[in-house]
Amino acid sequence: MFDLTKIQKPQRYVGNEWNVVKKSHDRRLKICLAYPDLYEVGMSNLGLRIIYGLLNDLNDVACERVFMPGYDFVQFLKEKNKKLASLESKASLDSFDVVGFNFSHELNFTNFLHMLSLGGIELEANKRQDIIVMGGGVANPEPLAKFVDLFCLGEFEEVAADFVRILRKYKHKEERLQAFSQIEGFYVPRFYEPVTKNGKVCIEKTYKNAQLPLKRAYVKNLNDSFYPTRWLLPNTAIVHDRAQIEIARGCIHKCVYCQARSLYYPYRQRKISTILGIAKSIYENSGYENFSFLSLSASDYTHIEDLIDQTLEYFDKRKIGLSLPSMRVGDLVGGLYKKIISLKKTSLTVAVEAARDCLRQRLNKKIDIKELFEAAKIIRSLGLRHLKLYFMYGFCDEEEEDLIAIGSFLKQLHRESKLDIHASINAFIPKPFSIWQTQAMQPSNVLKRKRSIILTNIPRCKQIKTSIASPERSVLEATISRADREFSRVIERVYNIQKSEGLFAEEFSWNTWRDAMRQERIDYNYYLEAKGQNCPWSFINRNDASC
Repeated sequence: MFDLTKIQKPQRYVGNEWNVVKKSHDRRLKICLAYPDLYEVGMSNLGLRIIYGLLNDLNDVACERVFMPGYDFVQFLKEKNKKLASLESKASLDSFDVVGFNFSHELNFTNFLHMLSLGGIELEANKRQDIIVMGGGVANPEPLAKFVDLFCLGEFEEVAADFVRILRKYKHKEERLQAFSQIEGFYVPRFYEPVTKNGKVCIEKTYKNAQLPLKRAYVKNLNDSFYPTRWLLPNTAIVHDRAQIEIARGCIHKCVYCQARSLYYPYRQRKISTILGIAKSIYENSGYENFSFLSLSASDYTHIEDLIDQTLEYFDKRKIGLSLPSMRVGDLVGGLYKKIISLKKTSLTVAVEAARDCLRQRLNKKIDIKELFEAAKIIRSLGLRHLKLYFMYGFCDEEEEDLIAIGSFLKQLHRESKLDIHASINAFIPKPFSIWQTQAMQPSNVLKRKRSIILTNIPRCKQIKTSIASPERSVLEATISRADREFSRVIERVYNIQKSEGLFAEEFSWNTWRDAMRQERIDYNYYLEAKGQNCPWSFINRNDASC
């Protein structure tokens, strides 16, 4: 055991949380779930918790966790000549059969390479002999194809049985990868090669039995799928420190900018009895006093009022708080507020996206602003003081009035509701699999000008807070999310620069990325241009054929 007395937040590296699962590695498949960000962020990820519980329910599988360490712990490992290891057994990453990464954010791709290196694993997939590096949670896998042996496309719960079956049946890496490539929901990059034909880029198989085109896997019956109830209690405060219960997956709406609607299509719900059973089990196994009913829009749940009715008695008696994320204002005005008025520590979030009706209509964002203002007053009457709103900018056909209107909107909303308002404002990114995936991303100089207009018109009021990412950060996110395999050279170059200079993704540097792209002779503007159907990810079918 390492001496962690000189390390910041040593709780990140101790393990031994309440409800942790520890198993002997003897005669078991050894799988480590890796999250390329700090413990506080990774432990807030629901997908990691689901897979951890699902795999550890199998007797012959030992599933463990590892997170991106802080800079001081990285230096500690190097000084002690130690490898990055799992929390549960303290086994180094290169001792596992599979190390599976959750790629939930593009700017963490270099952290992924740092973790491989710290764990004693070769960066390039074709240089590894035995271990399988797996990736999930990414829409467009191509920028990481050089480094990842196996991608899970879609929802892991649906393919988990096949995943474990293949690992049990085959002992050699090549046999395993060949078997995976023949199952829907898996993608083995080495068995495919991008080629250019008639000016268009397409992908061809290099292994005859591999599937093409590929399809994303999705859970057919959410109500019957695994859900973790032995909730891991973190050793330190985390970003979302509450027990999350996924009541629905997907979305019934069709906002043109939204990637999640296609990635999690079709819309599915859990039964009220199942949700209540999960809530009781989590509480009894953990004592958590703050819960969240999680979905892309909680109020789209068909029986949301009945659900709250049936949980009220149990939650009230135990003083359990409840968060309802991304509510639709019509449901609040329609009477849902009567159901949540007695809940402890309720918080509410509304995605507005645009301050003017005409732009919202083009985005297919159906919100009645009069209802929002009425809902804000209702929220105040519930004893709440905070409301979080989401806005976007950078659309090709938006007008300057749309940008100015964000400030006017916030000022009026605060004046009429007396609520403290936090507005998160983000640039539009045409993400893969969204309806607008083929649109162009606006360049950083245009976004800078628009961002300046927005900020100039935000009221100077301590009750109104805004967060708005730098245009360069948004452009980089768009570039990586839309890139092809060639961009892997840039990711690796940035990793090497970070490694030599002691930088990590949390210390974002646009200059580093821009210089790396120049050195690799890659023009990032190419990835931001409007596309036809010839995208780097076009060989992966959408579940939602109507998009």
